[in-house]
Amino acid sequence: MKRTVLVFSLLLLMITSGCNNFSKPKISEDQARSIVLKEHTKHIGKVRIISVSHKGEKYSLKWENKEKCEHGTDYVNDQNGEITKRESSIC
Repeated sequence: MKRTVLVFSLLLLMITSGCNNFSKPKISEDQARSIVLKEHTKHIGKVRIISVSHKGEKYSLKWENKEKCEHGTDYVNDQNGEITKRESSIC
């Protein structure tokens, strides 16, 4: 009996903690686009957002700058708008 209660309690804890990890985004997709555009438009050429996806607590934005021959992916935290990771390549 104790073992069944323990297993049930652990299962319930895992389910409830898993559901609390992902909160509603405070930053919209459009705001995430603006953040990335602002970050990369400081330089030569025009930046274009190719795609946006949302998974977990971050937006993944693929972008390109043809004039500068540069492209990459930025990851934006959906709670505070901070760019948490950048991947970019230059031709």
